[in-house]
Amino acid sequence: MGHFASGVTVMTTAVADRLHGMTVSAFASVSLEPLLLLVVVERSTLMHRLVMESKAFAVNILGEAGEATSRFFADNARLTVPEFREGGYRVGTTGAPILNEATGYLEATVHSTLAAGDHTIIVGRVIALEIVSEDGPLIYYRSGYRRLHG
Repeated sequence: MGHFASGVTVMTTAVADRLHGMTVSAFASVSLEPLLLLVVVERSTLMHRLVMESKAFAVNILGEAGEATSRFFADNARLTVPEFREGGYRVGTTGAPILNEATGYLEATVHSTLAAGDHTIIVGRVIALEIVSEDGPLIYYRSGYRRLHG
């Protein structure tokens, strides 16, 4: 799978006052009518538990400058410190954090789920979205971060 390039996103959710984020590269569009997306989340993660409880999440699309953010949200050490710094995000329609540095975001409610091995495919119904900037995307390819050149 390392030979397949993918965009880099940070999935976020909130339950009560608990905000949580996790880097996710398994993200795709599913349908235009209704507008559906999917993310794939390992069932043993905190993200899985919180999304199953909140039934809502956001997908923050990272731009070329987002490598440090992606690394932070991919590292389990983040679970021992506050994940979101004041001024670095806003609360979206679903209650999930929207990262200020995201080039775009989609907010969704859980439409359906499908168990797939040790992961769950979560299909979300998009309820809000915005393209924030036209910056190029951050790409993950062959175990490293890349940028488009052109």
